Amino acid sequence: MEAKASPNRGRSPTSSPSASSMTQIRMIVISVTCAIVVSVVNNAIITKSLLSNDHWSSSGDRSYDTPQNNPETWKKLTKDQHINTFWWPSPEEYGGILGKIHDFQNPSDCSAPSTKFFVWRSRSDNENDTRGLTAWAHAASSHMLHALTDADQPEAGHRILINDDKLFPMAKGCEHGPETRECYFEPLTNCKLSDVDDYETADPKSTKIKILSKPDEEYDRSVRTLYTSDSIWFRKVKDMYSWTGLGFNSQHSTIHMTAASLAYYFRVKPWLRKEIDERLRRNIPLDLNPQRTIGVPIRRSDKCHGHALEGSASGELECPPLEEYLKKVKEFLEFDPRIENVIVTSEDKSACDEFLEVLKKELPSLRVIQNIGDVQQGTGSGSKLEAYTEGSSNAEVVASALTSLHMHMRARYFVLTSKSTWTSTIAVMARVYGFASEVIVFDIGPNKNTFAHLARRGCA
Repeated sequence: MEAKASPNRGRSPTSSPSASSMTQIRMIVISVTCAIVVSVVNNAIITKSLLSNDHWSSSGDRSYDTPQNNPETWKKLTKDQHINTFWWPSPEEYGGILGKIHDFQNPSDCSAPSTKFFVWRSRSDNENDTRGLTAWAHAASSHMLHALTDADQPEAGHRILINDDKLFPMAKGCEHGPETRECYFEPLTNCKLSDVDDYETADPKSTKIKILSKPDEEYDRSVRTLYTSDSIWFRKVKDMYSWTGLGFNSQHSTIHMTAASLAYYFRVKPWLRKEIDERLRRNIPLDLNPQRTIGVPIRRSDKCHGHALEGSASGELECPPLEEYLKKVKEFLEFDPRIENVIVTSEDKSACDEFLEVLKKELPSLRVIQNIGDVQQGTGSGSKLEAYTEGSSNAEVVASALTSLHMHMRARYFVLTSKSTWTSTIAVMARVYGFASEVIVFDIGPNKNTFAHLARRGCA
């Protein structure tokens, strides 16, 4: 007679779970499942609350680093959860090259004889300095790399970049602090000017001080306090990674170092963060998908050859016709039919309005996102901002411009002119710190320098 197969074949007689153990397992599974569901629901509620315009108290308290009632939760929000609120990489939280710059710029003892400085001087006629926001930032980035490498001799130690306290042209009439870059931005260092050796009061024969006569002048690296020349230009560092301990340029990306130094410069003060945040909430839809968004930062006005704007820098570009911008937008749409949005900004109101009308007529299904409330001062130069738009302050112009920069960080495809430092900066920052992946750029006003290459294709 054939034996019947045992239901426990291949299993030890002692391995059969008892009824009580099965009950315990079921209870554990139910408990874990409930915990996961509660966590997901709570996170969704918290995120919705934090991203809602109603999250903040009626008292007007909008401390962005420590929001009322839930400071720790705010810190845990990912970048994507800030789609229509202020986000900028924090050196303390973000780390990486940005964090390394922060560490080097903020020493434990600024007064130590071994702490060396590179003082960024204002020009002798600084009130009429026409550089715009990103031209200043680009200079700061280059001076920063000079300081960090001590002009390609990191073995001699690094320097702390610190700016002087002369008038910053765009900060005239500042109501939020001094009329320096610190009206808008966090200090470059925790060190003070009182920590440096002052060339105006020092012994003329002092070996502690050196004032450069030109950006690339050689100097004794043992000098404690080095001052920039009066030029708007700067020394080009050959090996920007040498100070990090990570090796040399050939092993790393130029764009990441450049973007990190710009991100460090553009850390805004709390009042300006609040202003930009309010504008982003007003302008960026909560359902915006950066992967399906085109950015069109139109730079015209004083950038164009033959302009008649008094007090602005001379023109540098045969500005492309608006039809060229439209053509490239259409090419992006052909390439990626999933595109839904286009962000359009410009300091030139007439050009912006004209392009918006063209978009409405030619591409009516495309959702257009504008910088509502943008001053559109009609110039990118920084010395007389208040004179171009009646009733507007320098602070409003700067807040408008930086809002445009933040808005474009939420785009993937760009139509721009790399001849403009402004639009090139937008592309560089979007590539490294933006909300979308695989950034692609159409450059319809190309420049040939390294920064333009970084903007156009992401590498030098």
